[in-house]
Amino acid sequence: MKKILLLAIVLRLLVAAFIFHPDIKTYSYQASFLKKGVFNIYTYLIENKKTLPLKDNFVYFPLTYLTLGGYQAVLSPVFGVGFDSWLTNAGVNSFVRYPQIFKYLILLKLPYLILDIAIAFLLMRFFENKEEKKKAFIFWLFNPFTIVLIYVFSNIDIFPVILTILAFLMLKKQKLFSASLLLGLASGFKLYPLLFIPFLFLAGRNLKEKLMLSLTPLITFGLIVLPFISPAFFQSALVSGLTTGIFTSDFATLALSLLFFYAVMIDKKINLFNYWITLFLIIFSFALFHIQWLLWVAPFLVILSVKKPGLSRLIFVLGILAFAIPLLYQDRSMSISLFRIYSTWFDMLPTPFTFIQKIYDPINLQTVIHSVLAAGSMIMIYKVFKKKELS
Repeated sequence: MKKILLLAIVLRLLVAAFIFHPDIKTYSYQASFLKKGVFNIYTYLIENKKTLPLKDNFVYFPLTYLTLGGYQAVLSPVFGVGFDSWLTNAGVNSFVRYPQIFKYLILLKLPYLILDIAIAFLLMRFFENKEEKKKAFIFWLFNPFTIVLIYVFSNIDIFPVILTILAFLMLKKQKLFSASLLLGLASGFKLYPLLFIPFLFLAGRNLKEKLMLSLTPLITFGLIVLPFISPAFFQSALVSGLTTGIFTSDFATLALSLLFFYAVMIDKKINLFNYWITLFLIIFSFALFHIQWLLWVAPFLVILSVKKPGLSRLIFVLGILAFAIPLLYQDRSMSISLFRIYSTWFDMLPTPFTFIQKIYDPINLQTVIHSVLAAGSMIMIYKVFKKKELS
């Protein structure tokens, strides 16, 4: 296990250091204002947009800003004097001029590495059998999907993800209040855990417990965002595409509603794990999802793969289909520009979209793949509920 862990860490450090997605520079620049004494980042960025080199709004929730900003403040001596200069450089060649960029990328992604490895150990706690523990450990550490999501796309959703895993460990131990509190904390990073509140309500054994489980995440989220409440916060984070994108599809809303009514009227013994997985499979089937959202459900699919090996092949195929969709976007940062730190010559290379466009319409191909992905997700949902995958 030690050798496996060491290999996994080396692999992650190599990917973290040598592949660059521009999002990490944007939100790291925004988070850097915390060490300069800026508390309400949402208001500050909008009020000073004209004078700032990077003019994007901060679209994440408060705990993301406080966590990333606090991390930068603590490790500021390690980053060195040139780090802030790199963050504020918005020039077209700002990625290739700095020999320290590989050091910066490792340091910026180091919290993700720590949480990523912690998740591998947490997943083992869902199993009693030694072989199953080892499988979960290896499946998490060496599946290509999470490595790409975390270290290539610099997915900061890993913060709420580890909190949701802890929440389900609490549910496994019947510590319902702790689970609901953890989901509330997770929503301080990303709003998606609040989607689970209706099912927490149904899981309560009496009205008092139902209200406690439902209100705790909402109150926790409210206390987190309260100091930041402002028109700028609503404009930047609360109604941003990253938050509201789930509800852009009427089919997704309808399917989620049907899932809730199924739990109310038909399912006599609610299995929260199954509903958590199904919730996100519906979103990925019917909403115009962002590829980084896949990290929300990835640890739970690892658990499912170990418990029911017959589903592992389907899960892997669906993962490939999901990752194929963003490669068909006319977005260089999803493919060619990931290697731009080595040379601006990468700006001259065509994207996969351009290649495929000569043979077939990439937009139509996206629709086809999304439809197949939706069909596969529906099959998985059927198998989950038919076989009662986890108790």
